[in-house]
Amino acid sequence: MEAYLYECASPDFEELARVIADLFPEQTRFAELPADDGTPQLTVHWVAMRFGAAARRMTITIAIAPAALARYRALPARLRSRSFAVLRAYVEATLGSLEEQHAKGESVPREVEIALDEEFA
Repeated sequence: MEAYLYECASPDFEELARVIADLFPEQTRFAELPADDGTPQLTVHWVAMRFGAAARRMTITIAIAPAALARYRALPARLRSRSFAVLRAYVEATLGSLEEQHAKGESVPREVEIALDEEFA
């Protein structure tokens, strides 16, 4: 049985989910869901144990600008590593920011969005 749940309609979104999966605990769910305008987004649902005494359901939505997503999809697989690195860096920075907020005693939002554009692809 796989430690993570991938519910992505397109293989490229599952590939992106797998790039960041190890940053999250087991049982994390990665889903490709449409934004209000229909643009696909990668949504990460997990239970965080590190933001307080009780477990918290958390969501990170990764919104990739349509033009950047089109450029990424046009890239041959061997040239996607830069996009993977950018995605991973943004997710790591977001998680680090949430941890800093918690450490300072500030409330940690349960839902966060990461918007990627030119830097992604």
